[in-house]
Amino acid sequence: MTARSSLTIVLAAGEGTRMRSSLPKVLHPVAQQTLLAHVLAAAPKGTGTSLAVVIGPDHQAVADEAKRIRPDALTFAQ
Repeated sequence: MTARSSLTIVLAAGEGTRMRSSLPKVLHPVAQQTLLAHVLAAAPKGTGTSLAVVIGPDHQAVADEAKRIRPDALTFAQ
């Protein structure tokens, strides 16, 4: 039997324009963590899992937060 694997893709490219904020939407804090931290904490971990985070152009802060929370995450610019 072949081992199973999974890929989780997190779309984190939101600008936060409707929030009227210069901070990207996923970096806003909720319950002492960024929105992105909550999502990445819920993503599967362990053998056979991969995590990809899609960020907006010029959002290095979002990529940095993703790596801080999940060093195994790969980031891709939209």
